[in-house]
Amino acid sequence: MADPTEEEPLDNPKNMEPENPSGEFIPATDTGTINPIRETENMEVHHHSHAHGKKNWKSYLWEFLMLFLAVFCGFLAEYQLEHTIEHNREKEFIISMIEDAETDMVSIHAAISLNKQRALKMDSLAQLCFNYDAAKNQDSAIYRLYRAALTHPSVVSPTERTLSQLKNSGGMRLIRKKGAVDRIIKYDDAGKKIKEQQEFYEMSQFELGKLAFELFNFKNYNLGKYNEPAADPKLLNNDKSKLIVFGNKVVFYGAVVIFYNERLKQMDKDAEILINTLRKEYHVE
Repeated sequence: MADPTEEEPLDNPKNMEPENPSGEFIPATDTGTINPIRETENMEVHHHSHAHGKKNWKSYLWEFLMLFLAVFCGFLAEYQLEHTIEHNREKEFIISMIEDAETDMVSIHAAISLNKQRALKMDSLAQLCFNYDAAKNQDSAIYRLYRAALTHPSVVSPTERTLSQLKNSGGMRLIRKKGAVDRIIKYDDAGKKIKEQQEFYEMSQFELGKLAFELFNFKNYNLGKYNEPAADPKLLNNDKSKLIVFGNKVVFYGAVVIFYNERLKQMDKDAEILINTLRKEYHVE
């Protein structure tokens, strides 16, 4: 009888008998190693899903509001900058317009004064032509008065530096004050009327000059010089009818000059009102 305390040897073929008689290879399973790995993977997946889950509608609304505010603030900043630039340009136009009107007023006052003297001399010239008496030796006076009447016309060329910019570059839209816009337009209209009357002024002077070729000897007239005519000049033709026609032209020319002066006076008033309006509306000293 065998001793129950004895253990069978480990290399006993009976103990080494394979559990898979078919010989098929079955990999060993280490549950102690694999299960913890799976649990770790499950925990990682669960943690990832929790950190990057879908956002709720409040999150999207907040992001939209932040984006909207950023765009809106950028728009406001750009608008404010453009608004400031336009206001600065408007003020520059106003100051420039005031300077132009002041320049025009100086020219207007000078032209009005010279044209008054011209009109008086033409009136005297016309009277000599209508009442010409060869025995009174009036030729010299006629020469002298004609020279004074036919010197360079005393006209005004309105300053269009600012008006041109306002009209050509769309700058008129920058002028916000309606009163200022109205006065600028009215002043521009006064300048146009001055130009129209100036055409009659110069045309009348030209017509009078053509008649002068039949009456005056420009050798004695010293044409192109500012000194007095030669001593005791004589008319080329002292025919009474020709002198009357010439006198009629002088009268017509004088009337054109007087009317031109009226236009200048009106423009002077418009310039003064324009300057006062712009200074008041834009607080320009």
